[in-house]
Amino acid sequence: MPRWSVVRLIAGRELRDQVRDRRTMFLIIGLPVLMYPLFVGIGLLFVAAIKEKNLVVAVAGAEHLPTGEPEVPSAPAAAAGVPAALARQLACRYPPLLVGGRFPDRYLASDPDGGNLQVAFVAVADEDLLDRREADAVLVIDPQVGPKLDRRERPVLRVLGREGEENSKLAVRRLVGVLKSWSEELKAARFARDGLPTDYDSPIELKDPQSDKPPARKTLDELRDVFVKVVPFLLVMWMLTGSIYPAIDMTAGEKERGTMETLLISPAERTEIVAGKFLAVMAMGFGTAVWNVILMVLVVTIAPLVLPSFAGYSLLSVGGLAACVLAALPLSMLIAACSLSLGVFARSTKEGNYYMVPMFLVLLPLAYWSLSPGMELDHFTSWVPVANALLLQQRLLAVRTDAFPWQHLPAVAASLFLCVSLALWAAVRQFQRESVLFREAETGGWSLFGKRSP
Repeated sequence: MPRWSVVRLIAGRELRDQVRDRRTMFLIIGLPVLMYPLFVGIGLLFVAAIKEKNLVVAVAGAEHLPTGEPEVPSAPAAAAGVPAALARQLACRYPPLLVGGRFPDRYLASDPDGGNLQVAFVAVADEDLLDRREADAVLVIDPQVGPKLDRRERPVLRVLGREGEENSKLAVRRLVGVLKSWSEELKAARFARDGLPTDYDSPIELKDPQSDKPPARKTLDELRDVFVKVVPFLLVMWMLTGSIYPAIDMTAGEKERGTMETLLISPAERTEIVAGKFLAVMAMGFGTAVWNVILMVLVVTIAPLVLPSFAGYSLLSVGGLAACVLAALPLSMLIAACSLSLGVFARSTKEGNYYMVPMFLVLLPLAYWSLSPGMELDHFTSWVPVANALLLQQRLLAVRTDAFPWQHLPAVAASLFLCVSLALWAAVRQFQRESVLFREAETGGWSLFGKRSP
């Protein structure tokens, strides 16, 4: 049995060495402090740039559009149970698409953050307008739009845009939304002219969970769903960052500095040395995750101050986030054990970085798998290492009313415990092999990636 006093001594010594390393501390503490404000600032600038962007829509054949002038009496609409104000509006031959040379605000409300649409009237629809970048989208009006509507035919309105260009795609998306809104009003006007209710084509009234929520709440719910999946993945990435470099420094780095021999001739057993280094690496990785969670909470707390529309709404549950962090502890143990096993095999820190590639190739696909739509803890996924821990964290973060899947926790714990035990066993085996610990004196031999040249 390892002597825990010796293990604590070795772990404390390794942690002190890492804390004194400015490069490691900047990577673990300083880099997230710079990244989160940078990402938030870029995101806000991106949203502001889209909202303030002026998109030009060239309209050809605008003279053929309905003008909104009254041409039929409002009696059929009133008889159909339509309010008087709406009946007067529907008394027009058809609602106008353009008012005062611009699209009505009610048509633009479906996408309030998609940029400003400016209308430019042209005589002929010319695709060269797009090539010359004089317009971001072109709307071609059917010359027979009015008569065809009267004959219950379907006039064609064509929308043209530039292929593969973001401004044009945004303009086309907003323009299509405007046309769909106008189409709904045209349909309501046609029903009113025929003395039918405006919702004649809707046999049922559908109430979904999102219908009564304000736009800010809907956006918040979407952001929360994204955070539920992204936060556990980010924690894994930061734990990798916080574990790999200390693990390499504690193994291959000690070989380069010549301090490994001093540690090996001490009264500490090899198992105690591995246990001490393992605790130090785990503490660095888990501490990195906790530090990033603190920064996330600060960002989420400050967000309502920057975006007043989110004031009064909570993006993350503090209790769920705390449980998510605790669930990340087994993952930090697994990453620390694997990092030590690979790091001790290397002769130098440069070679140690190469040896971490296989761990990335295994961990990242499992982490990405947990991001798949509809993926949840079940009898199969609870036994898949890494993915089961991330799915557990997602479930802890989610705001749901169904029962928590407690029945899968034993499988998750057993799977991770088995993997950590195998990785620690491999690390102890490496520390017990003199040919591995003193490979820096060799001029040839084998490595994980093939035979070395003498």
